[in-house]
Amino acid sequence: KMLNTRKAKVADIQKNAEIMTLIEALGLDYDPQTLKLVYDKKKLRYGKIIIMADADVDGAHIKNLFYTNIWHLCPELILNGHVYVGEPPLYRVTLNKDKYLYLKDDRELVEYRKKTSQKNLVLTRMKGLGEMDAKESTILLDPEKRIMKQVSVDDVTAAERLFEDLMGEAVGPRKEFLKTHSSEVSIH
Repeated sequence: KMLNTRKAKVADIQKNAEIMTLIEALGLDYDPQTLKLVYDKKKLRYGKIIIMADADVDGAHIKNLFYTNIWHLCPELILNGHVYVGEPPLYRVTLNKDKYLYLKDDRELVEYRKKTSQKNLVLTRMKGLGEMDAKESTILLDPEKRIMKQVSVDDVTAAERLFEDLMGEAVGPRKEFLKTHSSEVSIH
């Protein structure tokens, strides 16, 4: 897992291979003292930065660390629409030995079950990327088939406060947030 830049010291960030690789991959200049990236659309190597992780608790944590790090290093990447989340499908239906149908969520599964005449449905609940072989993972990259959502922020001040509360040093705000919002969680 990536280092949480919200809590880390600059020296620790500079020693972290994942963070430094991310910075290098983006192609943006950075201030080595603060490790803040300088947003320049012309230097940015990618128009879309897509984070993909497993559809489980560890995957959610990895995505949250990624968002936190991007927000800390260069919030303009989110504010200017470059950051996306790719979502692996939740279900795989085996149609025959070499043919599969992927369903993105419970709603699609319910719809498929209504339409299909297949008696013995061979259904696999996908954990995520680790279960997919190279051929299957193309569904994550194919613009016609992939499930991708743009990460956006409507209120910069509220986003900054939320990142600090959830990913910062203080434990109290994180606990309070979890108590207040725990009923909103949906578990797949």
